[in-house]
Amino acid sequence: MNGRFRSLLIVVFLVGFAVNSWAFRCQVCGKDGFTSTGVLIYTDWVTGEREYVCNDCQKLPRCYICGLPVRDGGKKLSDGRVLCTRDARVAVVDIDEARRTCIEIENELNRTYSRFTEFPTDVDINVIDRVDWDSMTGGFSEHPSILGLYHPEETDGKVHHTIRLMTGQPADRLRNVCAHELSHAWVKQNVSAERHQRIARDAEEGFCEMMAYLLMDVEHNEAEKKRILANFYTRGQVKLFVETEQRYGFEDILDWMRYGTTAQLEEGHLDWIRKVDTQAAKPVAGSNTNSAPANTLPPAPPRPAPTSLELEGVLPGPHPMAIINHHTFTVGDEAKVKVGAADQTIRCLAIQKDSVHIKDTATGKEQDLLLSR
Repeated sequence: MNGRFRSLLIVVFLVGFAVNSWAFRCQVCGKDGFTSTGVLIYTDWVTGEREYVCNDCQKLPRCYICGLPVRDGGKKLSDGRVLCTRDARVAVVDIDEARRTCIEIENELNRTYSRFTEFPTDVDINVIDRVDWDSMTGGFSEHPSILGLYHPEETDGKVHHTIRLMTGQPADRLRNVCAHELSHAWVKQNVSAERHQRIARDAEEGFCEMMAYLLMDVEHNEAEKKRILANFYTRGQVKLFVETEQRYGFEDILDWMRYGTTAQLEEGHLDWIRKVDTQAAKPVAGSNTNSAPANTLPPAPPRPAPTSLELEGVLPGPHPMAIINHHTFTVGDEAKVKVGAADQTIRCLAIQKDSVHIKDTATGKEQDLLLSR
């Protein structure tokens, strides 16, 4: 065998071995080089990254926040939950700190949206742990989607609001959970029982998640914005609410929640946000009448679709979004957009700081759209 060829084979083998060893390094104990039969793949609930874990480590307790096994240096909470070293640094375990955070968010929401409405301030804030949750529900989910709970009680026409917050969640997550639960309280105080019965559950959850998204947007927290939009909890409603708010404005969202004639937002029919019946509005128990619209003029017509494909905005971050002809895309999304009176199906292939690369699925033609200044 030619000496040069033999050397090349040795190099290829060594590189292949190194790549294989690196690819199967256990994220928890650091052991590498184990075979594919001894590896499990976990998804980090915080970063969304897939991590390799060996058979030995998969038997360890899992972190309440990220879901990865915890070997050394973690933190065990009084209710038995475990946090890894990374997530323990940002977890809020102090009851008073959690309460202060919720009050801070309550004040921030009222300060930010004082032109439009008021969020309830007479809210009891309870901070709970796994034991409390078990006693209330008879069961507990190890996945950190169980982070908060809103519970209203009505006595003699007066609504009493209670919010329960789970300890041990990251500080940033706690802030948007507070915004979400306070938005449930806003719905109870501002939406009539008849209208509330007609709103789909996913739509109400989407509205509350939108409020959390808007708070994270004000605070420039791109990671939490990404997590909110990627969550399947609202079955896509939060994404539609965010897109509708960007297109029509916050006040139209509130009007639809209070007086809308449809049950939820629909892809391709975001203009239904302006299908409202303010004449049928009824007082809400314990509501603040000052939060009602100051007039009942017919809503303005929706913004017409551009006559050509236009990049209207780019939301930066690890997983950026682009707004094309009033529709929000992430990389890989495919959807119909309005071009004048016609529909055109496009796929978003790449998003840059001030441009996107798209493909017309009907013709196969690719092009770049530049962000107008």
